[in-house]
Amino acid sequence: MFRALAALTLVTLTGGVAAGLIGGAMAWLIHRIHLLVGDGPLHPVAAAALGGVLAGLGWWWLRRRGPVRSVEESATTDTPLPLGRTFTDALLQLLAVGSGISLGREQAPRQASAAVLDRISRVVRIAEDHRRLLVAAAAGAGLAAVYNVPVAGILFTLEAMPVRRSGRALLITATMSGVATVTAWPIVGNHSVYWVPDSPFDARVLWVFVPLLLAAVVVGRTFLTLMRSAHTWKVVDPRWLPLSVGAATAGVVTVSQFLPGVTGNGEDIVRSALDPVTALPLLLTLLLVKPLLTAASLGSGAIGGTLTPALAVGAALGAASGVLIDAPPATIPVLAVLGAAMVLAVMQKAPLFAAVIAWELTWAPLWLIPLLLSGAVGAYLLAHRPWRSRRGE
Repeated sequence: MFRALAALTLVTLTGGVAAGLIGGAMAWLIHRIHLLVGDGPLHPVAAAALGGVLAGLGWWWLRRRGPVRSVEESATTDTPLPLGRTFTDALLQLLAVGSGISLGREQAPRQASAAVLDRISRVVRIAEDHRRLLVAAAAGAGLAAVYNVPVAGILFTLEAMPVRRSGRALLITATMSGVATVTAWPIVGNHSVYWVPDSPFDARVLWVFVPLLLAAVVVGRTFLTLMRSAHTWKVVDPRWLPLSVGAATAGVVTVSQFLPGVTGNGEDIVRSALDPVTALPLLLTLLLVKPLLTAASLGSGAIGGTLTPALAVGAALGAASGVLIDAPPATIPVLAVLGAAMVLAVMQKAPLFAAVIAWELTWAPLWLIPLLLSGAVGAYLLAHRPWRSRRGE
């Protein structure tokens, strides 16, 4: 009993350090890829096409030898996550996203961290139920490390991953997420990804709360439908991946020449939404174009996250609502954070996680937290009506 507990503790701490190193390294790597594509000797569109073709070649090589296992599959069955194949897939995601394809980079550190914990757990011969929990916790820890969002990492595991919630699960997840976050600080820093000014409470946020909630449900459901459709008609023949991924990446970067900010995971869109001087037509255009480009990117056969693109779309929606009601400059970023949480709650079906990551990414004013929680939960309930499935309707 003592040996089993000691092994579980050691693997948890080791997993936190590993997830932190992976998250920090991947944050550094994608920054270098961005610089190479944007400031290299090639035209941005040509560099993007080259990066997309190389990523497509890598996926062709991987998939012709069999499917890449998912973290969810390993967390619910005894299926192992092959370390080499899973890491290669994660690096290819970074190459594609860094080259400009309209997907998030958050999936790469999650699956790489999970693969390391899966391997360590099997070597140490951790009990199967604990191994599954450690794999899920590592996925949340990888997310926590790369974005400096420790509480969101905990909630991602407990709310968005298929794990059995318990006190032990909370303790393991919290420990691993905290260790991973601190480990990554020398690279990613101990600060928020985005900056939101500390503004006083504005009653206009309450005026627009319900209309924004309803709009977020519509936008989130539409985005979710687009992503599901993209998965349905995506390129599945590996031989076409170099062409399809290269074309999708070049297409997104071509659009960005006329509409800056649409490339990658949407960080530039969030920054535009948090800037109160961004014009309404630009916000509305980004709100419409980003989901379409993300669907096209998934349809090309590329792999990547949709979490951060959803945040970007929600932020654009929230900022647009602020401009429409002529809110003061300090209130528009607050509404952008609120919109991001609402849309993400619909997309991820994890309202607590959505509210917390929206706050941790921005360190928005503390008075906004109750509104983030109520808005995310409300959007999730309106969009998915979970009580219907419980009744068997």
